[in-house]
Amino acid sequence: MLVKADWHRFLFFIFTAALGLLLGAAPRPNIVLLISDDMGWNEVGYHGSKISTPNIDQLAKDGLQLDRFYVHPVCSPTRAALMTGRSPARFGITSALTRGTGVPLAEHFMPQTFQKAGYQTYLVGKWHLGASGLDYRPNARGFDHFFGFHGGGIDYYPQGGLRARGWYRNVQPVIVEGYSTDLLAVEAIRLIKNRNRRQPIFLNLSFNAPHPVAQASEALIAKYAKLGFTGRMIAHAGAIDAMDSAIGRVLAALEAEGMARNTLVMFFCDNGSGGGGRGLRGAGPKGGAGQLALRGGKGSVFEGGIRVPAVLRWPGVIPAGATSGQLISDVDLFPTLTTALGVAPKNSKPFDGVNVWDALRKNKIAKRKPVMVAGPRGGFALLQSRWKLIWSPQQTSLYDVGQDPTENRDVILDHPIVAAELAETLTSFKTPDKK
Repeated sequence: MLVKADWHRFLFFIFTAALGLLLGAAPRPNIVLLISDDMGWNEVGYHGSKISTPNIDQLAKDGLQLDRFYVHPVCSPTRAALMTGRSPARFGITSALTRGTGVPLAEHFMPQTFQKAGYQTYLVGKWHLGASGLDYRPNARGFDHFFGFHGGGIDYYPQGGLRARGWYRNVQPVIVEGYSTDLLAVEAIRLIKNRNRRQPIFLNLSFNAPHPVAQASEALIAKYAKLGFTGRMIAHAGAIDAMDSAIGRVLAALEAEGMARNTLVMFFCDNGSGGGGRGLRGAGPKGGAGQLALRGGKGSVFEGGIRVPAVLRWPGVIPAGATSGQLISDVDLFPTLTTALGVAPKNSKPFDGVNVWDALRKNKIAKRKPVMVAGPRGGFALLQSRWKLIWSPQQTSLYDVGQDPTENRDVILDHPIVAAELAETLTSFKTPDKK
């Protein structure tokens, strides 16, 4: 039997769907993924940063902060985990993909599932999952439209000619001019405005900012120099600021199109900060309320390399202004987001990720199997509840990241049984799938 609150919620969704039909908007929910490149825990305003991120901060106010969201320490494994819902170590991807390599074609990608469910699927920005042949590129792996670049990075200021090489619209190379972050935002907004209003959209907007070597406008360079940033961190901060402004314009487009209330928006980073090229603990100027000096950075399986800012917003569905302590990772997003939008996954191989949608929607902590993260140098991290095991050929360590998020104290001698159990679990992840 429906209680009064349930009736109100039911009537709201009926009204929203009917209004959407009258306005020509898709009644089914949309999804927009906003992904930054090489941006750490302390580099958003809502974590106390001096870097200006008002639009990301507003997402955090309007949505649910994911306090324990984990990714892989470099970009390709994170993106492979997002797309497949499977541990990329199973198919041999633990570091950034190089030319001539790609995610095996036997792996099913999330946009292929959404495409089959009737979604318009768009990738704007970074791919880095293979471009050795057309079969490995975005249009062959579930995206109706692609605008961006295939590799790990792109010049921020292409000026035409040789410097603009690497940009593609679908399968054709294109010459572009302007600032890369703005180019990506303009394309995303164009797709939103020109969409088929009878179909929902799946938009993956994957920025190259603030991947080093970062670049920003002269005004932003001057701004962060005055704030005390030095060296490469000046442009790093400026690139984040510019990306936040671009995100604001995209969110405004959703609002103007009447899509905001019917769109699940997620922001997260693909790995921890390179710190403007340094990758050190607490990269950038220290200080700021709420900052954690997380250990390590990009390339590391310590918290600074794999624990990143993440936010979910879906008005009326996800709690607003709340923080979730649920353990969740990139590999969980495929099963979780498809459940959220009522789309049946079409994968044939089993997920390594788990569906934690109910826990996020209710803002509760659900028991789940461990999260495994593979590093690019042969190391692994395994997270279960408050515990984190780090294994490498040289050393095994155990941290209680619930009490010690900065990983200052190795407690393996205090909890040898916990370490042994986690090490046994890790063994099942470390062996790649048989070809």
